Amino acid sequence: MSDNSDRKCVFDSEIEIKRFENDKIAFNYPSNWYEFENKNKNPTEVVAMKTDKGKGGTFSFSVANSGGKTTEYWKEFMENFLKDNGAKILDSKIRNIEGVTIFDFKSEISKSDVSSSQRHIGFVKEKAFFYSFFTSLDLDSLKEDIDIMIGFK
Repeated sequence: MSDNSDRKCVFDSEIEIKRFENDKIAFNYPSNWYEFENKNKNPTEVVAMKTDKGKGGTFSFSVANSGGKTTEYWKEFMENFLKDNGAKILDSKIRNIEGVTIFDFKSEISKSDVSSSQRHIGFVKEKAFFYSFFTSLDLDSLKEDIDIMIGFK
């Protein structure tokens, strides 16, 4: 998640880019996203955000001890966990961004008549596992937002 704090980007008519920072992470985000209290939060969750853009979406960011495991290990672990719970894995890849090896994959899960999509992005750095999770009924409508929040733009 790169620092683009000097960037004054505007897209989608009048959506500004804002900055989230705390003692664990910093990232840019479109101003149509807002922080919310996640009642189902896991102990490692640092921030949860929502948007009403498209068909809506949520973002969760967690940090945990990597246990000495690699990014590749965590990618396989997350994919297997999701498959074991009925998800399909799509577009799975490992990439290197600014010297950091990251995993980036999508998953789909259907319950009843509703199918939701998720995008999972994670990496290990300085003995910590950083994990971002986006979910939406229309993940494609959030692509630009996700790229900004993860630092791909």
